[in-house]
Amino acid sequence: MIRHSLGYGVLLFVLTGITAVAACWKPVVEPDALLFVSSQAGAPLRGTFHKFDADICLDPEHPDQPGRIKVTVDTASVDTRLPELDDALKGPDFLDSTQWPRATFVSDSIEPQGENHYKVRGKFTLRDVTRTIEVPFDYKPSVNGAAPRLEGSTTIKRLDYHVGQGEWSDTRWVGDDVELRFSVKLLDSATRT
Repeated sequence: MIRHSLGYGVLLFVLTGITAVAACWKPVVEPDALLFVSSQAGAPLRGTFHKFDADICLDPEHPDQPGRIKVTVDTASVDTRLPELDDALKGPDFLDSTQWPRATFVSDSIEPQGENHYKVRGKFTLRDVTRTIEVPFDYKPSVNGAAPRLEGSTTIKRLDYHVGQGEWSDTRWVGDDVELRFSVKLLDSATRT
């Protein structure tokens, strides 16, 4: 009986360790929390997405615990502060927000890269094209009661996702590189799942 009890205890301990999940947060959607930077006719082009959501599970105090990140962006919320350009970006030649209203990122793995530095690898889907990308990011701990933040950036090729049809596929007019930047405040209350 004692052997069975010990065996059960060891099994329970192992299973608990395997299924442990990191602390989870939701983002606070703020102006300029999610930015993109590209170029148009050689000049910088900068914009933001005002509507997005994310499920972020990460525990910097226990980086060995599995984490996950899922982000959903409303492509129609694009804003360059130039209404005519915004309409063009939402249109069929670029983001085609009517047919493809959401861009998504779903993590496959999160690897620690030193204290509070990480690299997340996952599937990014835009205009129904999915590719694997890597995104380096930093966890900024809470200081003096302020909410913690995640900050990072990565660069994608817009033509890989068919963003820019017809004449707009010419990279002399619209750059192929698009840098995605984020600085996201996390809700103060973390939960365990």
